[in-house]
Amino acid sequence: MKLPIQKLAAQLARGAAPLYVIAGDEPLLVDEALAMIRARVLGGGNCERETHVAERSFDWDGFAAGLQNLSLFASRRLVELRLPGGKPGEAGARVLTGLAGRPDTGNVIVLLLPALDGTTARTKWASALAEAAVWVEPRPPRREDLPAWLARRLQEAGLAADEEALDVLAARVEGNLLAAKQEIDKLALLLPATTVTGEAMRAAVVDGARFDVFQLADAALAGDTARALRVLAGLQREGEAPVLVLWSLLREIVNLADVVVRATQGAGLDRAMEEARVWRTRQDLIRQAARGRDLPAIGRLLRGAAHAEQVVKGARPGDPWKALAELVLELAGAQPRLAEIA
Repeated sequence: MKLPIQKLAAQLARGAAPLYVIAGDEPLLVDEALAMIRARVLGGGNCERETHVAERSFDWDGFAAGLQNLSLFASRRLVELRLPGGKPGEAGARVLTGLAGRPDTGNVIVLLLPALDGTTARTKWASALAEAAVWVEPRPPRREDLPAWLARRLQEAGLAADEEALDVLAARVEGNLLAAKQEIDKLALLLPATTVTGEAMRAAVVDGARFDVFQLADAALAGDTARALRVLAGLQREGEAPVLVLWSLLREIVNLADVVVRATQGAGLDRAMEEARVWRTRQDLIRQAARGRDLPAIGRLLRGAAHAEQVVKGARPGDPWKALAELVLELAGAQPRLAEIA
């Protein structure tokens, strides 16, 4: 059962379910959802908590067997299983599918996943869990919705803010919700029960922006060259691995190339995105990046990607960050585009 995070508290008030899935990439929202479940399950004190991380050498059979062993010290357990890669492998898929078929083990089990791509979401194990578990997907607000999200969080902290203050805070935290929470907590101490103005916000908050590779790809696809280069510079300052930055760009470039090729063969952009299995939440960005690109333009983009990959991986001399900047510019459309795709 898919459940918006806003309705999780009401579901827990009716009693904890035996099986939960929390699937998301925003640490603050995932942690808050998990905290709500912990508070409900552990609140009575008659429960113990155990955690597992399913990495490559994880003993799935041992994990499954352990779920059947009743604790000598508590009536049930809260079992948290983190699957950082989002793919359990053959053994894990078998265990998770079996767990979905028999979710009530006498414990409360929480599976924590990253946001799943379309292919993984359609696998047998994921489909079975979506049917059997309370499935929560804590999604961060879109960039244009961030000021409204911040306004609600400020209200919960007993504060109000004018429009300018919200814009200042949104720009300073750059989509980092954990930084936003920290700033709001600080504001609640510094300026209790007041309306925060833009001037007061500037004086109170620090630049909490923490960039990530997904922001970089989104800015480049949107053609926002200035923001894309700003995010790239932030990633470099924060010591992000160039190979991870490259991965995020290559993933979007391959998707974009697939769509453009299909579109130039007569499919049209909407149908091309459906055939390429582009997620609906990504379609506006891919559509924006695809318009104005034909096969020669995609060829140049792919050649640029190959060049950047060689530099980043040390197969060709050059500065990895400079090569990534050139690739970001190309993906953002800084180079002249050719004929429009109908």
